[in-house]
Amino acid sequence: MACPPMKKKIIYPVFVFLFLTVTAKGQSANNAKSALTDSLENKAFALLTAYIAADTQDIKLSEAEANYISHAGEQHYLYVPIARGSTPEPTENASWDKSLPTVYNKEATQGSPFLLFLYVPGLVISDSYTVYPTSAYRFNYDKMTGNLVARKGNQMAFAVNRETVKLFCLKKDKGGVIFMRVPSINNNEFFQVLYKGAKYSCFKLYKSKFTYADQATNGYIAAGKDYDEFEDIVTYYLLDEKQQTPHVFELRKKSIKTVFGPLDPTIAQYFNKHKYEEVTETFVANLTEALNK
Repeated sequence: MACPPMKKKIIYPVFVFLFLTVTAKGQSANNAKSALTDSLENKAFALLTAYIAADTQDIKLSEAEANYISHAGEQHYLYVPIARGSTPEPTENASWDKSLPTVYNKEATQGSPFLLFLYVPGLVISDSYTVYPTSAYRFNYDKMTGNLVARKGNQMAFAVNRETVKLFCLKKDKGGVIFMRVPSINNNEFFQVLYKGAKYSCFKLYKSKFTYADQATNGYIAAGKDYDEFEDIVTYYLLDEKQQTPHVFELRKKSIKTVFGPLDPTIAQYFNKHKYEEVTETFVANLTEALNK
């Protein structure tokens, strides 16, 4: 049975009204959820900041030589000496005519796959923004795998499941470092926070690659490195928090001006005011802070 013309005119506006009402409620719910997440993240970040600022450190990194914890042997279960996404090249050590092995003194490995010399106290925040009970553990960051690693007493160290961790911090002699997952950049990595703001944030991603000694000689002249090495590769990101858009930059004035400049015209004034300062991570953090004002 067909509806009278008047009823058709009434039903259509009612349908549109209900659709818009449901859509608005959905958007409102999503906005509320996003605001709640931002609030929890900010509270968690504030907690970590307060923790590393407190003068309660019981392990002195400055005494690293006296307290050095050797990481030899841990490579078998914490990492393999291969950078993420790369394959090591085999090293061939032979004389110029390939008939005799090259003889040279191989030095100790340089660098480390770990961020710190020691396992240190820290706080770990779960992906649901709860604090894990970590007082019995000490932590470090493995640059080869990108994992937070932990150990309890003299027990074997282990990698913490990164999918269950949102933020964590490592406490140093003075201050410390904070890492967090940043979905807008890569949710599968931990990024060190250089500055976190409401408008803009700045992050650092560590990666490390292992290179083998490649020294060779013809019997008279030696060339190449006589040591294996862990080489750090870092990438810097400026994140537009409103647009959730990341921008990659290098720790050079030209690169920073190219990336930061279009965001705020006052950046040129900042550089003029600080033109004699060295471009460091502290400089970038202060610049990002200025962007947030």
